[in-house]
Amino acid sequence: MDSRLHAAWLTQLAREYRDICYQYGVALRLPVFAIGGGTRQMGSWSAADRRLTLSHALISRHPWDVTLQVLKHEMAHQMCSELHGREDAGHGQLFCQCCLRLGLAASFHRASGDLAAAIAAMTPGSAPTEQGRRIIARVRKLLALGASDNEHEAALAVRRAEQLLVRHRLDFDGLAEDQQLVHRTVNTGGRTLPMYRKAICAILESGFGVRVICASLYDPQADCSFKTIELLGREEEVAVAEHCYHFLENRLQTLWERRRREFCGNGRIARKSYFLGLLAGFREILTTSRRQPAGSNPAGPQCRSLPALRQQERLEAFIAFRFPRLRRMRGQGGALDRTAYQEAVSTGRKIVLHRPMAGREEEKPLLLT
Repeated sequence: MDSRLHAAWLTQLAREYRDICYQYGVALRLPVFAIGGGTRQMGSWSAADRRLTLSHALISRHPWDVTLQVLKHEMAHQMCSELHGREDAGHGQLFCQCCLRLGLAASFHRASGDLAAAIAAMTPGSAPTEQGRRIIARVRKLLALGASDNEHEAALAVRRAEQLLVRHRLDFDGLAEDQQLVHRTVNTGGRTLPMYRKAICAILESGFGVRVICASLYDPQADCSFKTIELLGREEEVAVAEHCYHFLENRLQTLWERRRREFCGNGRIARKSYFLGLLAGFREILTTSRRQPAGSNPAGPQCRSLPALRQQERLEAFIAFRFPRLRRMRGQGGALDRTAYQEAVSTGRKIVLHRPMAGREEEKPLLLT
């Protein structure tokens, strides 16, 4: 089994390597890839035989996006030796410049030591500051207030949560340069991205202050790629948006199972139509809950401060750093079941956000060279 997986992983690593070189415009020559058996040394680069090694433990125990970060770390070593002729660059200034050239997350620039913090930085849970953690906790509590089926209570909870996020942004306008931006990956588990998931992405981007990018990520255990939803923005907003994504995914399926027998004909089209109708109704409630009396919203576009505009510029630069060759694509609409769609719109207006689940287990210490 390991032999077959290793052959597939080596093929995928070569594919990812070429893609990284293309995305970031780096002229590197494909090295000899190898899978190592160590459990502490996650990756290494040997200039003598041009061998780039990643450990089996790294690939098998962690998400593929962590593997890509370690791959970029070793590619930065290769850049130092083959593009700059520096075998002694170590993890100094030149190495850090190469890391930035490849879009490597700052937490993976380190030479060696405990990489649990670096991996934890790529997983959701809490903000890096105490005040940020308090904001997330308060927003989640507000969203949990909508646990009843009272749509007015749900709308009020969502509106208050959004107002809290807006106030948080205003409070930190003067410290825009210090606000940390994060990138989270939501693996959909599907090989295609259906219309209803694209509709959820639109809700997240318009209602929760994050940027959403649809991409794909390799699964080393299944040896295939799955569609992903990439969330970029401030830690607090990304955490809330991710909670909303998982909630809507679960809620759509639950409501469909309750009503599916009411719709005859093509079950696939009826299901898609019902999902899109639910999301349209939910988005309508979110839009209504955000409406304010004239002149009562100090965070309107016409009043955006210079630090806020700088923060937006930082977000655009952050997105370009992670996705340097990003491009927009348009999908096709497809057929809809009008009855299922209209029924679902009214039901979607009653969707309520519930409390998120607990975080993940802690990671074990890892080493890079």
